[in-house]
Amino acid sequence: MAKKEKPDLPSEFDFCPATRRWFETWRSSRVTDHWDDRQWQYMFDTAIVHSLVWGSFDFHWLGELRTRETQMGLVYDD
Repeated sequence: MAKKEKPDLPSEFDFCPATRRWFETWRSSRVTDHWDDRQWQYMFDTAIVHSLVWGSFDFHWLGELRTRETQMGLVYDD
C-alpha cells in the first residue's frame, strides 16, 4: 500500500500551539503512514479534545484524551 499525503489540521478550529505541535508529531510518525480518511477524522476529533485540555486547561477531558491516544496507537508502558 502506497503512502498517501498526510492532511493538515482543519482550519475551522483555532487549535492551541501545544495541539499543533502534538499533531505534527503524530503527522510525522510512521504510525500514520497508511491511515485512511476515517482514521484522520478520528485524529481531528482527538485534536479538539487535546486542545480543550492544553489550550483551555479543561482537565475534565484528560481521560477521554488518554483513551483516544491509546486507540490511535500511543502506548507508554514501562
